[in-house]
Amino acid sequence: MSRFALKFPRGTCGLRAAPIALAATAALAALSPARAAEIDTGNPDVVLRWDNTLRYNLGVRTQAQDPAMLANPNYDDGDRNFEKGKLVANRLDWLSEADLVVDKKFGARLSGTGWIDGAYGHLSDSVAATANTLDANGAPAPGQLSPYAKRFAKGPSGELLDAFVFANGQLGDTPVSVRAGRHTVFWGEGLLGGSAIHGVSYGQYSLDLWKALATPGIELKELYRPRNSVTVQAQPTTELSLAAQAFLDWEAARYPESGSYLTVNDALLKGGDSLVAGPNQRLLQTPVGTPSKTGDFGVSARWSPQWLDGTAGLYLRRTSDIQPQLAVLPAVATVPASACGALGFTPLAATTCYINPAAATLPQILSGKVGQYAAFYGHGIDILGLSLSKEVSGVSVGAELSVREHMPLQSIPVTVLPAHLVNPAAGQVATTALDGDAPGARGKTAHGVLTLIGIVNKTPLFDTANWQFEAVWNRWLSVEQNAAAFKGSETYRHGEDGGLTPLAAGHGANVDAVTRDYMGLALNFTPTWFQVLPSVDLSLPISWSGGAMGNSAVLSGGNKNAGSFSLGVAADMQSRYNLALRYVGFYGGYSKTATGMVDVTNGTNAVLSDRGHVLLTFKTTF
Repeated sequence: MSRFALKFPRGTCGLRAAPIALAATAALAALSPARAAEIDTGNPDVVLRWDNTLRYNLGVRTQAQDPAMLANPNYDDGDRNFEKGKLVANRLDWLSEADLVVDKKFGARLSGTGWIDGAYGHLSDSVAATANTLDANGAPAPGQLSPYAKRFAKGPSGELLDAFVFANGQLGDTPVSVRAGRHTVFWGEGLLGGSAIHGVSYGQYSLDLWKALATPGIELKELYRPRNSVTVQAQPTTELSLAAQAFLDWEAARYPESGSYLTVNDALLKGGDSLVAGPNQRLLQTPVGTPSKTGDFGVSARWSPQWLDGTAGLYLRRTSDIQPQLAVLPAVATVPASACGALGFTPLAATTCYINPAAATLPQILSGKVGQYAAFYGHGIDILGLSLSKEVSGVSVGAELSVREHMPLQSIPVTVLPAHLVNPAAGQVATTALDGDAPGARGKTAHGVLTLIGIVNKTPLFDTANWQFEAVWNRWLSVEQNAAAFKGSETYRHGEDGGLTPLAAGHGANVDAVTRDYMGLALNFTPTWFQVLPSVDLSLPISWSGGAMGNSAVLSGGNKNAGSFSLGVAADMQSRYNLALRYVGFYGGYSKTATGMVDVTNGTNAVLSDRGHVLLTFKTTF
């Protein structure tokens, strides 16, 4: 099996949690979107608001396709579908939100979104040999999307977002609020993309990493996807607030799907049908191993004593992972025919042994389908975290420090074999041990987040400017499961794949090898000029994020010298219409095989390093 088939790149993705709103007026404000249209109910105690946001994006690719990326059959589909100069977005999105509040104590919220993208009407990929999407007959289908990828990339389609009820009241003398249904109430002091992965809120909700990659500098609050749960908040004293959550559903993080412009791996996840394992050889995707929908929970306490002039937080959570590890289930193995028969398997050729009929039938093997692969999501992750927020010299400061137990770590794809063929030193596991949990490395990790928010007053260069800064840190402390599969192992760090194929001569160690520590930085800076025209404000939004030191031990945690950026200009008209033009780019390194094909990428941003594009966005709310 070729080495390139098993690369699982990582990305970097991006909120400061709002204070707990227990008072009825605060709850009403939190539920009511800006400029919402209030509908007259005829009853002053019944408030109904309906808000709609339309967003149109027109994007054009400005970078040429990287030949090294096109040469890898598991990285090329999204790249081939959009040539330089072609539209990569012609998308209309509609967000609709409705809020009902009764007697300032009870209420409900319902929101949903719909979309359609004409840029996906005609895709350019025509190379069947490397197309990972399959048609109804199981044949490669270049220039086509799977039904799942088509729904979310092209549309027309939509989905429900918020759908919950709430109540505010008193338990004795203690104010209490309850929310039940699909909603988000996230914890901690995170602000931008890095804290989506390294914050105390990791796993609390699914993350829209597709949106994160498409929008450098996006705030964390825009990435969380509502989850069915019950959240209870109470404030026993003016200085102390308590909260508890129990989750009733689970959803994986959303990635750019196979064939879309920002595809990070053609074989993954819900939109990928097959993984090209070599010339005329493929693995077929099999259903993922998902955690239980129940069992995730959390408790928190936030303390705001007068002497602190800030707020300290304590968090204890149990969560399932929202990002996967990958397992490969080969149907055949290289075993001499005599040994193959002696082990109870079926020899198909002199050195080809049929070891797993569940992974492929004989007709499938003869047609080049030589096994299966699947994503598995870990469960039972314990997170203990501390936070602090306060204002220092006019700057809003937030900080977090947390430790995770049983955290899935960056791992090579784990090969699953019959027990007597397993080589534990290569990170392989037995089919009998594959119970639906993450099969790769797991361990103990530490994470830190520092966020700063400030405003620059009028200068000769601009009227005002706002800025946001975030630094994240990660250290792996120990490995408790399948250490041989860990990308921080000595074997992997020195250029071997834990039993797979060594790197091509002259390329040294794996560029994505995990280091003991990682640090990532992010900065948003937006100068603004007021009234450049009547009722028109002009701004220049600038965003950058990237790895400053090391490679993170957790998926999407970040990589040194890899990141994303955007630079643009925006006009806010009548405080209702916004028109923005920006350039979005990505950077990161990779190694190549002797034939010039991308072999190992240093994270997701490296995969997208040839996807620079210009994007025009118009948005209005009514």
